[in-house]
Amino acid sequence: MLGAGLQLVLIPAPLVAAAIVVFALSPRQARLACVVAGVGLAATIALLAVEAALLNGSGRIETSLGTPVAGITYLLRLDLPGATLGLAAAVAALLLLLENDRQTREVSALLICVLGTVIAVLAGNVVMLVGGIEIAGVGTLLMTSAARGRPGRGGLVAMGVEHLASLGLLIAGVQLLSTAGTTDFAVIPAGAMGATVAGPWAAAGVMRLLSPAFVPIRGNRTPSAAWATTGAIPCGAIVLLRLREAASGPLPEGITIGLAVVGGLAAVVAAVVALRRSEAPMIVGRALCVAAAAPVIALTGVAGASAGAAVAAGICSLMLATALTPAWEQIGRGRGGTVLATFALGAAGSLPIGFGITALILELSATVSIGRPAAALVAALGLAGLLGAAAAVRAAARIATEGNLEAAQRYPSVLASAAAVASLVAAVVPGTIATSVLVSLNSGGLTEPIGAVAIRADAGDWSGGYVLVACAIVAAGVWAFATLAGWTLLAPRRPGDTPAAPMRAVGLGVARRLRPLAVRGNTFLRQTDEWLVVQPQLVVVIGGAIVLIVFAQLFH
Repeated sequence: MLGAGLQLVLIPAPLVAAAIVVFALSPRQARLACVVAGVGLAATIALLAVEAALLNGSGRIETSLGTPVAGITYLLRLDLPGATLGLAAAVAALLLLLENDRQTREVSALLICVLGTVIAVLAGNVVMLVGGIEIAGVGTLLMTSAARGRPGRGGLVAMGVEHLASLGLLIAGVQLLSTAGTTDFAVIPAGAMGATVAGPWAAAGVMRLLSPAFVPIRGNRTPSAAWATTGAIPCGAIVLLRLREAASGPLPEGITIGLAVVGGLAAVVAAVVALRRSEAPMIVGRALCVAAAAPVIALTGVAGASAGAAVAAGICSLMLATALTPAWEQIGRGRGGTVLATFALGAAGSLPIGFGITALILELSATVSIGRPAAALVAALGLAGLLGAAAAVRAAARIATEGNLEAAQRYPSVLASAAAVASLVAAVVPGTIATSVLVSLNSGGLTEPIGAVAIRADAGDWSGGYVLVACAIVAAGVWAFATLAGWTLLAPRRPGDTPAAPMRAVGLGVARRLRPLAVRGNTFLRQTDEWLVVQPQLVVVIGGAIVLIVFAQLFH
């Protein structure tokens, strides 16, 4: 272990070197770009793992890179939550590189995403945190333009939304500098976390957790939602975790209520969209990712060990859900790709085959512990869980019965396969696995090992095991009753039925209806501009007259 915090500076260094080399390579050298990026990512993973092991489960390492402006320090800090999120993002990026058809531009975008995430998790104050998430946002923009060489409208909108959210964190930093004189997470006074600071700060993290809702679905050669695992999701998670750490208690009441409302609405809307569009697995998967992010948003403002454990579990579930997206966005060929897609949808829909059910039960338990004021939130999250599970079952059944909706000549995604195995293991292996991960993200720690429903018996803890058996029995009974009643998940296609219309991008119908209005408005503006070119004196006279009339009233 290097002294004086020098090891923190070295952690992102392999990524910087790899990014410089990859940007200098030509499009024909994609394989070499993957090798260079893989070496850089592997080195960063090794450095993060070594430092996380040396933290011994607690404490932190800090180092300052100087103070270029009074009150603003380039401060780096590594603790267990940051190391865990950084490792998850880097490992996901390394698995994404194993795809056979990876392009040089995609590799460079991937490196920028991970570099921004690593800087964000190493940030010791708000200034460095803003810099890290902005770099990750640039990686997202490069990702959306990797296929065509230029960013599309959807990519620009996604980048604009994320950038506007980052300005909220910047505003919070300015407020802290003016009131507390520092933005260091470790020394921010509890009284400085008012609504004007906590509100914009929380907005920056919330919008990144909701990024699967507005990152383009179509128009890119690669599944863009999976890239959120390397950039937007870990950045949003670290923003909210740092907010909870700086507040050292509950957030202001108005912000807590606002976050609960946003989380509850996001969960219900996402579940309804998933159920209504169950014929489109790509849309269902995106909606399930949003539904997984909603409880994290809703419980961010709540203090306490149970809320902290629920937020940590929700972050893990969301990371796994976004990592599973390649399974249904680009279904691999053969039976293996179909099986992986159906399992991935079930795990993302919080069925008892993945870690999502563990996270959902912990989140509902934490919400119930709040008491009567959280009754509406409990109902919203519970309803969203049921609707999301139903949508996942319908979408998975459609894939299983109809095969590959879009025949893809590729093998199942490595990232999705690894995420499926991790989700299954975390759900059915005894509670030590879930406990170790949740403790690393929850700085408050846990008082006892937890499982899917915090069951402790003579047989020990079993994360999801008891719930899995009970749900399997109930599901078998429902299936038997549905079979006797003649119910089916999918209506059989009759010989005279016309084939289903091809899936369209979300919002395309609305855009087509608004296009005539936009064309007429553009024509009017162009004609006005042409008239103003030849009539500048008339505008000056009219404008001057209006100004004189207005100001003349002030002198009477």
